[in-house]
Amino acid sequence: MKKIFVPCICLMLVITIAPFVSADENEFEKNDFKYDVIPLFFFQRWNPLWQMYFKHLDIVSFSITEDSEDSEFLHVTMELRDFKYSEYRSVYAVYWTYEYTRYFVVTNTHSEGQEIIIKAGYFDVSGEEQSTLINGEINEEENTLSWIVPKDLIGNPNTGDEFTEVHANTFLILQKDCQVKFPIYLAKDIARPLLKPGYTYTVVY
Repeated sequence: MKKIFVPCICLMLVITIAPFVSADENEFEKNDFKYDVIPLFFFQRWNPLWQMYFKHLDIVSFSITEDSEDSEFLHVTMELRDFKYSEYRSVYAVYWTYEYTRYFVVTNTHSEGQEIIIKAGYFDVSGEEQSTLINGEINEEENTLSWIVPKDLIGNPNTGDEFTEVHANTFLILQKDCQVKFPIYLAKDIARPLLKPGYTYTVVY
C-alpha cells in the first residue's frame, strides 16, 4: 500500500505546485535558420561563401520574457551564431505591432564596439523613429544581446493584449551615422515565419 500511496502524494504535490511555479515567468522563444544571412550586393542573393563573414549577424533565436515579480518590464533576448564587434554599423533589432503602432528594441554598434547604443521606441505616423535609451547587455561569451524594456515606452500593454508581426532583424550598414539619409546596407538576416509577416505574442502581466 505504501508503494502506491507515496507516489500518489508526490504526484498530487507536483500537480498542485506546478501551476504556481510556471506562472512566475512567461517566455516566448522562436528559432531561426542558421547560415541564412543575405549579402545586399551581387544582386542580393544568398551565397554560402559569404556566411563565414557574417556570423555576427546570423540570428539563432530570439525571445520575449515577462516575470510576475518584474511585470513593468519586457525582457527581450537575441542569440547569434558568433557575435563580434564590427568596424561597420551592426544593427540588432526586434520589432512588433501593437494597436497599429510599430515598436522596436535595437542595439547599434560600430567602430569595433567603441560605440554602443541600446534603445526602445516606435515609429510615428510619419515613419520617424521616436526612441529612448534603455538598459541592455551584450554578452560576447554567450553570443547574446538583451534588452530590458519599460512597458510605458511601448504603449503600456495590458494582460491579454497581443503583439503582432513579431520578428527579429540584423543589418550591416556601411555608414556609422544612425541619422544618415541614405544608408548603404551590406547584409541582413531576418527571423520570422516563411509564409507569414511575423509571430504573435500575448501579454501575460
